[in-house]
Amino acid sequence: MDSRLLNNLNAQAGNTRDPVVWAKAVCRAASHYAGHGKTGEALTAIGVVRGQFGKNLHFEIASWLMLAEGVLHYFKAEIPEAYDRIRRAYGLAIALQNNSAFPSCAAWMAHLEFNSCRYEEMAKHLEEALTTAKRSDHQAIARASLVLATAYHISDQFELSRPWYESARLNAAAEGDDATVSATLHNMASIRASNIRLDDTFGGDIERETRRVALEATSSYVYDYAIGHKGLDFLTQMLSGLVSTLDKRYSEALGKIESIKIENVPERLRPLVLVDLAWCQVNLGQRETGWRVAIEIPTLLHSVKEDDDLAYIHSRLAQIGQACDESRFAESESKLAVEALSRHRHFQAALLSKLQAINTAGEWKSPAKAGL
Repeated sequence: MDSRLLNNLNAQAGNTRDPVVWAKAVCRAASHYAGHGKTGEALTAIGVVRGQFGKNLHFEIASWLMLAEGVLHYFKAEIPEAYDRIRRAYGLAIALQNNSAFPSCAAWMAHLEFNSCRYEEMAKHLEEALTTAKRSDHQAIARASLVLATAYHISDQFELSRPWYESARLNAAAEGDDATVSATLHNMASIRASNIRLDDTFGGDIERETRRVALEATSSYVYDYAIGHKGLDFLTQMLSGLVSTLDKRYSEALGKIESIKIENVPERLRPLVLVDLAWCQVNLGQRETGWRVAIEIPTLLHSVKEDDDLAYIHSRLAQIGQACDESRFAESESKLAVEALSRHRHFQAALLSKLQAINTAGEWKSPAKAGL
């Protein structure tokens, strides 16, 4: 089922004689296809624009085309290529004073910098997007709002994240961008799960939060199914497996985790899949199998960038060591877990400080101004 946004973009492209209007609509359609995991359709749309203009790209189209190519790379999990193309789109928008494309390019740059843990750059690009976007630029506002909401949530400030999640949802819904609505639902559930997994491994009452994240995750799955969304499927599978693991439904969780094609998962996330796999196996009586998986995980941690991931992995490995009567391993992993958690708490405080310094007072109405 095509989204309202895609139908509107196709109508724009079909009803105009202005080559710039046509090309922008087709480029945006390519990005939308990419967000739904429809790589073939995205490539076709990009190819049509390149074929029409050849090497003589109109200055306004160059940024939109490179942004579409970068978004396609991103949803194919080709992150270095995505960064290169979107940074080029952003640079061209500045150099050629392409004000129509600049807010969206800045918002996507914020997204990529956030995922790469470059928070100073993320904050800079968020401010650029949110202070230059026109009120009707729902694409840029939704993407920037989602990044800001996600960052607040990771900082363990859900109440501060809520109005920005709402801004992302309302702006995406305003033009029928169901891929961004899907990302908003997914992020709310996945970050809540990421926060409560630490309580689960370090000790804490997670029953209420587990029920809440289960409901949020279910809403995300149902929405994705309804719209036929298939972008970055492995993230949905990882979330589903983690939620079942936290709820101690180990047999169900194991089935979900084993269905993940590990080669499709970025290297930095693979230890998270493997530690949940090992924990489920141990809890299902497959101690030797789980232990064999667990002892290989420390050799893979060079690729893990975020301390909350490291805190979770080390803490879960300590639990596996205790369950397998490997006390020395358990003690070592427990110490590493506590150190990583301490670094993560300091990081949360520093990130929150950066977020609160961002100027969001653009022409559009921010959540605070709109009373969301």
